[in-house]
Amino acid sequence: MVSYVMSIITDSVLKVFEDKHQKDTVALNCFFFNKTLAGNLIVEIEELKMSRKGYCIARAVLKQTKDLDRLTDLDSYDPSEWTDKVQTMFTMGNMDSEEGITSYHKSPGFSDLDKLEPFTYAFMNEFIDSKFEMSSLPDNMEDSGTPEYTQLMNFKDQRPTDFKSIPYWCDMILPPPILLGQRVMGGPVWCPTMQIEIQFKRKPTGKQIVAHFITNHVINGRFDIDGQIWETNGDILATTR
Repeated sequence: MVSYVMSIITDSVLKVFEDKHQKDTVALNCFFFNKTLAGNLIVEIEELKMSRKGYCIARAVLKQTKDLDRLTDLDSYDPSEWTDKVQTMFTMGNMDSEEGITSYHKSPGFSDLDKLEPFTYAFMNEFIDSKFEMSSLPDNMEDSGTPEYTQLMNFKDQRPTDFKSIPYWCDMILPPPILLGQRVMGGPVWCPTMQIEIQFKRKPTGKQIVAHFITNHVINGRFDIDGQIWETNGDILATTR
């Protein structure tokens, strides 16, 4: 899944920066070139803009070979044998040293969490617990629902949310256009992620997250999603498109 792949790449970048001042992910932009497969991979990281105390920019590329071979050592690395599957640009900073105003304008927030109902995902259900705003769902797949919803999620093993799991939460979702129903969508559809941007706002502190997603436009079958990831206390963790 796209969400899992992004978390692998984010974890790799965090390890490269763990001894630097810029330990925190501030933003990522991810572009998907080819389908990733379960198997061996490498993440190639290039530092593009470095700074002693300012923001840094790095590119991370996830690569695989056609036969999913394992790279045994750097001396045997031949770039021509490896295919770019995902390219990602990271902005890294230090949230503890950031200063400035905080302001919210037309922020959607989230509704009463007591109204959310247990929801079972077809994939990854063995790893997560989820509650969903069921009023957004159509009564059946033919009817038209609303391409906007709120959900509550956490890992079943109660691990805390961290920087590398936020990309997972941003894409571990029902694409809102699916809720328009099969009559509008023309039948069952697959909604792949072509690219994704995530802006990180705060360091995560809890285990549960609240996610709000909306699709405002579907044009020629191509759609956008605007989303926010929140702590259950109302602190926003990230925005995504």
